[in-house]
Order: sequence, then structure tokens, then C-alpha cells
Amino acid sequence: EPTDRFKAYVAGRGYHLLSPSQYGKVLESVGFTSVLAEDRTEQFVEVLKDELTRTLAQKEQFVAETSESDFKYIVDGWEAKIVRCGEGDQKWGLFYGKKE
Repeated sequence: EPTDRFKAYVAGRGYHLLSPSQYGKVLESVGFTSVLAEDRTEQFVEVLKDELTRTLAQKEQFVAETSESDFKYIVDGWEAKIVRCGEGDQKWGLFYGKKE
């Protein structure tokens, strides 16, 4: 069951999210065969952490090219995604299927 904070986030964005396995079932329901739905959330978190580390290290350049508010928006967004993934709310999937 998603946290109340995640439910509010999803509602605020107008998203309709499914789990990776549910997305796999949707692909099958529209005619894809040999469907493989993989939960790649751990990989997603590692990518987010790498991007966050790289961006924090380049803060001065980032702010010079954009703004302090853009920097904060990006960093806050990545940190929030890491938390949501850690709480089990946000997932990242990789999907394979054949359409014949």
C-alpha cells in the first residue's frame, strides 16, 4: 500500500501508476507476447545517486548556467525519488515483449 505522501504526489501530478508486474500484464492484454517485466528500481536508485553526486560536485557551474532555484528543484526532485523508492512507493521497470 502506497504511503499517503505518495498518493498525494501521484494525485497532484495526475499520474496513473502501476507496478512493473502490472505493466507487464497490460502489455500482454494488448497483444504483446513473450513479455518480461523487470523491476529495476535498485538500478534507478543507483543512477539517481550518481547523478545527484555529480550535480552536487558541479553546483557552481550548474547555478552559473541556470539558477539556484533550478539547482534546488533538480536536487530536491532526485532526493525525493530516492526516498520514494526506498519506501517502496516508486518503481522503475524495464519491459520486453514481441508484437507479431
